[in-house]
Amino acid sequence: MRSKDLAGRLHRWALQLQEYNFDITYRPGSTNVVADALSRAPVRQVVGSEQTDNASTGTAPPAATAAAATGQLTDDEIRQQQQQDAQVQKLVRTRRRGTQEIITDGGIVYARSADGERRVVLPVALRHKVLREAHDSIFACHLRIPQTYARISAVYWWPDMHTTVRQWVRSCRDCGTRKARPREVIPPLRPLGLGDVGDRWALDVAGPLPVTGRGNRYVVAAVEYATRYAVAVAVPTHTAKDIARFVMERVVLIYGPLRELLMDGAPELNGHVIEELVGLLQARQVTPVPYRPALLGLVERFHRTWKDMVSMYVSENQTDWDDWLPCAAYAYNGSRHSTTGYSPNELLMGRRLRAPNELLRASGVTQ
Repeated sequence: MRSKDLAGRLHRWALQLQEYNFDITYRPGSTNVVADALSRAPVRQVVGSEQTDNASTGTAPPAATAAAATGQLTDDEIRQQQQQDAQVQKLVRTRRRGTQEIITDGGIVYARSADGERRVVLPVALRHKVLREAHDSIFACHLRIPQTYARISAVYWWPDMHTTVRQWVRSCRDCGTRKARPREVIPPLRPLGLGDVGDRWALDVAGPLPVTGRGNRYVVAAVEYATRYAVAVAVPTHTAKDIARFVMERVVLIYGPLRELLMDGAPELNGHVIEELVGLLQARQVTPVPYRPALLGLVERFHRTWKDMVSMYVSENQTDWDDWLPCAAYAYNGSRHSTTGYSPNELLMGRRLRAPNELLRASGVTQ
């Protein structure tokens, strides 16, 4: 437990156990009869019991999952845990750790960087709660190491934080069993002018997928090129009228008219309905040639991303994936993009999407 080289599952357990005060006592196997019950196979289902659909599939709706997984922190809780944490108190006495200056304001300990940015020094007892929400919750959807670290480091700091985040993500069982390993692909690059925000959108349809309870079978997604902001909607069909309605209601009437719309050569994306809509918007429709499909790589990569995210929560029969699609889009738009260095929401909306654990803390509104 005291080793600095814990890895994988051992480090994850160590983080979860650090909030408890307990003693570890050795008991010989001949007297440890209680452990025999732990080795018995669990009873899968009690005969005659009533189970809901969500219980039988092992999942809960997004609203229930959000309520159960959200670990909100108050200033009083942070202040109390900092006072009891030996590592935090040592930092207060030394007043500096590397490039971070340790200061106290209102009884809360902060780490201030050279550019003046302040972040809460998070005590050990609260780290597992923040890590779980920044990676495991539906507001993060099991993002990878860089995105998880960026989400946490925007608000909190502690020594060797990147190592802790890396070990937490690498020891995540769901990510290890369901996500495909990231592949670094470096294609031939050609300059592509981005223009202003909202000028160019790429649109693509994913499916067919398992039919959901609402009858949805496809996902229509659009990604804005300058900010990487994504919009995704589950639909039962993807006719030309469905696509035109998506462009107007989900893109144009919310984010403003566009100048250029990139789509592939599917028949429903190149009919007279789409042509008429694009003409009315005084925009230009671009269809990549078969030997240069990379123009749609941005939206196709988003399809892979949301599928990875949704797979963390979908039921065994996969008929509720449309319940989790909005959560995946939220997590994607709130996470740092490797190309821009900012989250899509920051670039498009001008602000960072906050995590629920920040909402109970004092602000200019609550004070």
